Amino acid sequence: MNTNPKILVCDDDETICYLLKEQLVEKFFSIDMVYDGKYAIENMKKKNYDLLLLDLKMPIMQGEDVLKFVKEYYPSIQVIILTADTEIRKAIDCIKLGAYDFITKPYNFDELLLTLKRALEHRDLLFQNEALTKQAKAHRASRIIGNSPVLNQLIQLSEKAAKSESNILIEGETGTGKELLADFIHQHSARRNKPFVVINCASLPDQLIESELFGYEKGAFTDAKTSKPGLVEIANGGTLFLDEIGEMSLNIQPKMLRFLENGEYRRVGGVNSLSSDVRVIGATNKNLLEEIDKKMFRRDLLFRLNVITLVVPPLRERKEDILTLANFFLESKSPIRSPRKFDETAIEALMRYDFPGNIRELEHIIERAIIFSDDNIIHPEILFLSTKKKKHTEFAVPENHGESYAEELSIDDLEQKHILKVLELNGWERTRTAAQLGISQKTLYSKIKKYHLEKGI
Repeated sequence: MNTNPKILVCDDDETICYLLKEQLVEKFFSIDMVYDGKYAIENMKKKNYDLLLLDLKMPIMQGEDVLKFVKEYYPSIQVIILTADTEIRKAIDCIKLGAYDFITKPYNFDELLLTLKRALEHRDLLFQNEALTKQAKAHRASRIIGNSPVLNQLIQLSEKAAKSESNILIEGETGTGKELLADFIHQHSARRNKPFVVINCASLPDQLIESELFGYEKGAFTDAKTSKPGLVEIANGGTLFLDEIGEMSLNIQPKMLRFLENGEYRRVGGVNSLSSDVRVIGATNKNLLEEIDKKMFRRDLLFRLNVITLVVPPLRERKEDILTLANFFLESKSPIRSPRKFDETAIEALMRYDFPGNIRELEHIIERAIIFSDDNIIHPEILFLSTKKKKHTEFAVPENHGESYAEELSIDDLEQKHILKVLELNGWERTRTAAQLGISQKTLYSKIKKYHLEKGI
């Protein structure tokens, strides 16, 4: 793992360039030098840089023109202006154009070093913020919950895998917590202080997933008004989590294979090879060997990815964890002033249920039960555990439990009652209701109209 920050020094004074290189290499920076803005642009087209130390006055292309180019095509590069005392006003103008800071010559090395570190922190923060917006889930549990023998064994294997730099394939059914395990591995690795970037391969079409992964150059397509780094660049030094990798298109798989082999990639619309130091973790609920037989997945990509394979067990194989997880969801999702608890028959019902949707299904069951509960006790009737496989879910609700439910409720009927209950709990405050339901206010408004919901129904 090579995480030394890459700096391009651009100054027509060769003495300054060599002095900077000598000093910065001792501080574990990787340094390239050029003596004119023209060559700085040529280098940036061929290689990724974290920082650019840029002189303003140069023979062919001035520093201000280079800065404008960087901000348009490589906005993630942090630019620090090297300027003489007589050019401070122009340096301030460069700050307005997007430079991170400026340093006057002759420079104080300690001051320069502090500025470089702050610029890198600023860059990491920007990347981390962008990474968060790309994650498929807005919230993730902070830890893996459970103490079953099979889960403990998986955690032990994951801790060992985390210490390596090998790529990892996580297999498991939908809803078992594969992303949580990937995050656990990242947090226990040497990359923990770098981004953990998530992309769902099933949620994006071919063209979009390629530009999301590898970025694009200005003009690569109609709306590409500026260049944009891809997730492999944002994740540099960290971990890239490819969820549902079994759904990745055959058109993208060769490009991902090339990246896994040597860390090289090209932005959409670009002609130059770039590189990024990323550990890749893939996850799938499919049997990829079967997908290979169907000609839907490349064998060489599988072998490159599954250096280490971890299998997340379904919830039905870790029954010891059901009650622990159920209590966790009950505590975390109940109103602070109205804590809930299960009665004994509800616990028995949960322990008998197979949870085909695994932990995600359990979480939704508990959240729904909290909404439909009339007191602080969760009864089995409001867990709505399906007993038969039918088009509509069957619910057995006693006549004295409050509302009268039909023996079979359609999905629309259940959604209508669910939305109405949450609206009532929130006093019909739509912003809070939409957030709790996990939908937009516009969607909530449409549902209210669709189901003719009104206060007092």
